[in-house]
Amino acid sequence: MEPQATTKASDCLEAIQQIRLGQTEQGLALLETVSGNDIIKNLAKAEVSYWREDYKNAMYFDERALASDYNWNDPLAVTHHLRAYVNAAKNIGSISRAKEFLDYYIAQKRKQFPAGNLKPFNNIYHNAMLRLDGIEAKDEPVEIEIYNEGNAPSKFIFYGEEDAPSAQIAEGISKIIVMMWNKVPTMPILDLYEKYADNISLDDNHIMAARTYIKIGDQEHFEKALVRLVSKWSPSDKFEVMPMKPFVFHDIISNMSTTFKQCLLAMKKQ
Repeated sequence: MEPQATTKASDCLEAIQQIRLGQTEQGLALLETVSGNDIIKNLAKAEVSYWREDYKNAMYFDERALASDYNWNDPLAVTHHLRAYVNAAKNIGSISRAKEFLDYYIAQKRKQFPAGNLKPFNNIYHNAMLRLDGIEAKDEPVEIEIYNEGNAPSKFIFYGEEDAPSAQIAEGISKIIVMMWNKVPTMPILDLYEKYADNISLDDNHIMAARTYIKIGDQEHFEKALVRLVSKWSPSDKFEVMPMKPFVFHDIISNMSTTFKQCLLAMKKQ
């Protein structure tokens, strides 16, 4: 017997919470029983599909949500989804479909917002179009540089206490570390990150560590940094079931195996 549909928003959020806890199939099944909340449901299903490398469905779900007038708590989430969308389109050769959707997306935004508020959306649109054509966009992440003591832009290194760091100290240190990537010798900054990493919640540090480990060819520590990112991730919007920021970085996405992505999806998040 099919479960009866319900209009309760709490059921939708319960389903999303199950997916966040790694109970993906159970959460998706519950999500299907909920009527209404289509935008939230599509965004959540898109995120699962991206992490499963089910690119066709990921594009389908995002196309039915991103051009809406949904009130995002975190505007950057739109950018992260569209970066994943472009990546999916290139992976399955759906460039023309993606361009058609992006034209529709920006047309909807021009209806929803006055001209003075359109600059962020126009930037997102133009950068996505450039990436679809294989042209470097203006918002590409800075490349990771490897420095030794002699060629680093700055020799400043903050050496923390020798004892086991408390969570409070680690959080303070993380705000210092995030300003040091690509500015100090590489190995000392990685050592400093590793010392405090298990108590760091600031995702930029885990992302920069992962990118740096890839640059030096350390796959094991690359994956450990991403495990920390996912395990400590806190959603900034009620629909989010997985962190989408990694899709901004080609070096991260191209070095995650399908199996590893599945493992991260199945992890319990905070």
